[in-house]
Amino acid sequence: MSLFKLPTLQKTDIFACAQCGYCVKKCPVYNALNWESYSPRGRLYLLKQLQDENKSFLGKLIIRDKIDVKEVAQRIYDCAICGRCEEACHLELNLPSLWAKAREALFSIGAAPQLLTQVETTILSRKNVFGMDAESRGDWVIYTGVDAPTKKEAEIAYFVGCVTSYSGRVQSVAQAIASLLNHVGANWTLLDGEWCCGHPLYVSGAVSKYKELAEHNVKAIESTGAKIVVTGCPGCRLALAEEYPAILGYEPDFEVLHFTQLLDRWLSEGRLKIEMGEELITYHDPCELARLGGVIEQPRRVISSLTSRFVEPLERGRDGVCCGSGGMLKATNPTLSATLAESRLNSLVNTGSSLILSACPTCDQSLAEAAVKAQRSVRVVDLTQLIAERLGLM
Repeated sequence: MSLFKLPTLQKTDIFACAQCGYCVKKCPVYNALNWESYSPRGRLYLLKQLQDENKSFLGKLIIRDKIDVKEVAQRIYDCAICGRCEEACHLELNLPSLWAKAREALFSIGAAPQLLTQVETTILSRKNVFGMDAESRGDWVIYTGVDAPTKKEAEIAYFVGCVTSYSGRVQSVAQAIASLLNHVGANWTLLDGEWCCGHPLYVSGAVSKYKELAEHNVKAIESTGAKIVVTGCPGCRLALAEEYPAILGYEPDFEVLHFTQLLDRWLSEGRLKIEMGEELITYHDPCELARLGGVIEQPRRVISSLTSRFVEPLERGRDGVCCGSGGMLKATNPTLSATLAESRLNSLVNTGSSLILSACPTCDQSLAEAAVKAQRSVRVVDLTQLIAERLGLM
C-alpha cells in the first residue's frame, strides 16, 4: 500500500520528465544551494521514487523509518513555487501545480513542516495568517488615517489581504490603494468580515478546509454587489481568480484584478493622470503576479507613465527571478529565503537604479529587508505607494 499518493495528472507529469536538466539552472534554490536534490529535476526524481516505494530502496527506508520521507519533504518545501522551472520545461509540465499537489500529499501523511500545521490551525481559527485578532483586520485604517469606507453596496470591493492588513511595514500599500480609489472617485468598499484568502493553505498543502474560506469570502464580496474585486497582493489575486473557481466548482460573478491592472485601465481611460518624472526606476516582477498570474505588461505601462527613465533588470517578466518569499519559504526556511532575496536585490541594484519598485507587499518587505541587511542605499517601495506619493495623497 502506497504511503504517498499523487493525482493521476501529476503522476503522469513526474514520469514524463525527461531528466534533461533545462530547469536546473533556472531554479533560484538550486543556484543558492548547488545541490541536485534541491533542483526541480532532483525533486521530480525523488517523487518518482515515492510512487513505487514498496519496490525501491528509498521506499524500504521510508517504510522502516518515516524520517526519510520527511527529508524528501524538506526538498519539496524548500521551494518558493515561483514557477521559473515551468518556463524552462521543454515538455511544458505544470510544475507549480505538481509541487502544490506533492505538498498536499505530504501534508496528508503528516510529513509537512510542523510550522505549517500550526499555520493551518492559525488561519482556520483566527482567519488570518498571523494569528492576530480577526476584529483588528481593519485597524490599518486607523493607523494610516485614510478614508476607507465599508458600504452595503459598491461597484468595487477592495480585498486587502492579511499581509497588507496586519504588517505595519506595508500598511502603506493599503493606504495608497484606498487613497487612489478615492482620488478617481471610485464607488468602492472594504469587505465586512474579510478572511484570509486561503492561498497560504494552498501552497502549504493544507487544503482540506480551504473551501470554507473561499465560500465565506465569495459570499462577502457578492453581498456588496461588486462586479470588480481588486487586491494589491498577487497571492490573493491567484486565490480569488484561479483557486476559488477550482475549489468551489463554479466561477464567481465578479472580475478579479490586481490593482496594477486597474491603474492601467484608469490611465488608458484618462481617469488617472500622473506627472512624468525623470528618476531612474527599475521593477521587480512578483512571481505570483507575472509568471503565475500573467500580469506583466500592465505594471510596465503604469511605470512608463511615471518616468522616462525606466530600466529593466536582466531577468524580468516571465523570466524574473524570485525574491524568496513565496511558497511559504520565508516561514519554513528564512535563511534560504533571505539568501534568495539578497541575490535578487543585487541583480536589481545592478541596473544602476536607487529606486526599486514591486507590486507585492511580501516582495516589498523581503527586498527592503535585504537592502538594509546589505547596507544598500536603495529605496524599495510598492508601485501603488509611489503613485500615491506623486499625486500628493500620502
